[in-house]
Amino acid sequence: MLRLRLLTAAIGLPILIALVCCAPSWLFAAVLLSLTVVGLHEYFTITQSASVLPPVVGVLWGGAVSGTMMVATSELVVAVLLAGFFAVFTLSLRDRQPQRSFAGLSVTLLGVLYVGFLLPHLVWVRARPDGAAWVFFILLVVMIGDSSAYGAGRMWGKRKLIPHISPGKTIEGSIGAVGGHVLTALGSWLWLLPEDRSFLEILCLALGIGTLAQIGDLCESALKRAFNVKDSGWIFPGHGGVLDRVDSVLFPSAFLYYYVTLWR
Repeated sequence: MLRLRLLTAAIGLPILIALVCCAPSWLFAAVLLSLTVVGLHEYFTITQSASVLPPVVGVLWGGAVSGTMMVATSELVVAVLLAGFFAVFTLSLRDRQPQRSFAGLSVTLLGVLYVGFLLPHLVWVRARPDGAAWVFFILLVVMIGDSSAYGAGRMWGKRKLIPHISPGKTIEGSIGAVGGHVLTALGSWLWLLPEDRSFLEILCLALGIGTLAQIGDLCESALKRAFNVKDSGWIFPGHGGVLDRVDSVLFPSAFLYYYVTLWR
């Protein structure tokens, strides 16, 4: 399994680097849209037992939201989101058990927001000034933090973080991730991000992104545990599905986009 994971990473990382730094905007957006649709399919396949609506409804609605985010204004994105909400709310009324229909509606809306709305923020981040550097910053904080958490957890992990959701994660591993975030902030400040950003600002951003990444990972673990699923899919051999790979970047992508948009 470890050899398969390393092989997948060895093939995937160069492709990821090329997409972020070299690919035209349309290609980057097309790849993200494809991953979003696959992630939506994984989510609605996992949660199918909790909804009266077929998975295709959620995939189409989430894909429409995601596709609109790639090419249109924020007003149109809201319009597509609301139109889908009205349509899905109406369809859910078919169920003779209102409690079940509302539960299904909630599951569908969560999937559209969680995958279809959050993941495309990476495209918005890349479209900002120095966007490729900011995308790399997110990915570095997440990956180095994850590796630091794994190493610290293996060496010193004793106290469970949230055992009813993810039994393997420890408080010591979470603290180790913070150390990785600090090192990533220092390296990014020196070599990656714009010179007008102070180290304190970059450090705070790294810690915020790292915290959201850990929360995102736990949220996806909770989703899989709720529906008794080990992996969200199989598209990345040895690593699972799209949701297993992007769960840690969903919240950070939205957070960083609105930070660089609203605060400089």
